[in-house]
Amino acid sequence: MKRRVILAWVLALTSWKAAAAGNGMTLGIHVHEPARIEAAASTGYSAIRLWDTGTDWASLKPQPQLWNFDRINAYLAASEKAHLKVLWTIGNTPRWASARPNEICAYGLGCAAEPVNIEDWRRYVRTLATTFRGRIECYEPWNEASFPTDPAFKQPGSGGDPNQFYTGSIDSMVKLARVAYEEIKRADPQACVLSPSFHSSGYWAEKFDRFIAAGGGQYFDVVSQHFYFGEEPERVVPIIRAMRQVLVKHGLAHMPIWNTEVGFPFEAEVSKWPGLSLEDFVYALTLRTYLLNASEGIPRVYWYAWDNKGMGFFKPETNRDFGSAAASAAVHLLDGLEAASCQVKGDLWQCQANAGVRHFKAVWLAGKDPKPRTVIFERDATRWGRVPESLPAGRPISLDGRPVIIEDES
Repeated sequence: MKRRVILAWVLALTSWKAAAAGNGMTLGIHVHEPARIEAAASTGYSAIRLWDTGTDWASLKPQPQLWNFDRINAYLAASEKAHLKVLWTIGNTPRWASARPNEICAYGLGCAAEPVNIEDWRRYVRTLATTFRGRIECYEPWNEASFPTDPAFKQPGSGGDPNQFYTGSIDSMVKLARVAYEEIKRADPQACVLSPSFHSSGYWAEKFDRFIAAGGGQYFDVVSQHFYFGEEPERVVPIIRAMRQVLVKHGLAHMPIWNTEVGFPFEAEVSKWPGLSLEDFVYALTLRTYLLNASEGIPRVYWYAWDNKGMGFFKPETNRDFGSAAASAAVHLLDGLEAASCQVKGDLWQCQANAGVRHFKAVWLAGKDPKPRTVIFERDATRWGRVPESLPAGRPISLDGRPVIIEDES
């Protein structure tokens, strides 16, 4: 038997326990080809993170005396034309500079090791910060520092995949972060510098803790984290809180945290969520992700990736677009978002949002196949779809994983 719940919305906006999103929430995207940046920007994104773009150290300087700026110049030209703020992840060691040139890594050999000579890294970072002064909003020194060989992480699986993005020690990463911070601030003081990014799996809160304890907390303006949520966006909430507790522990509670990478294999997973079309699925998971991040005080989120064959909004090999309209609807709903506050009771989530002069609520059920729930709203509501669904006040509504939006006129 379906349960029926009347949601009266008596909570006054002024009494929110809301998490402020700084000067407003910024939604960013990853794009694998410069030619697709304009399409991504037209969807409503206002920032871009350069990773998996052929613009890392190994790509820009494949040999000790050879520079290749063609790819980064194409990305910057397209990003500037689209008025996107640029976050550039610059790590990934070329084999010639690697401390372990024959070690397998995510992109071949040697790329996950620290450089054998730190001065090679210094000259590289100095060149980038000088050459592109004023064109880069922020730099990130490294992608997903996992410390898989550190003896502090002895449990199976706690070190992350050793064949991925970073296999060096914590001290070596602190040194890389310090040199990057020094050179970028010297050449381009207006640019912000992020921490190396950390991931939400494999005891990475502890790794972030040890990175700061080793001195890394001195060398970033913004904390970079990858808040992937596994199977459901709601699972990221305790992970964000764990990372924030690390900052509190080290007296860095004031530091902003950005979610610099999050994504989901929509096409591969939609069949596990009964009742949702692929487009509904994209809308539901992106919007829920954005609202939950905002509620936890995360002012910037970068989706991975516009044109990724596994986690994008369309298939680049066939140009089949299955999700850009849904992603755009979620992004534009949050235009001007300043604060959000989310509460949960069982599998029922309710978020309140303040976007300039607009105040609205979003309500949904978490889980892949939640128990049927009928609710009655005291205000008119809507639910996104190719044909938007109007939900009149006072009528029973079957609630599911698609957020229902209730505008507040007070």
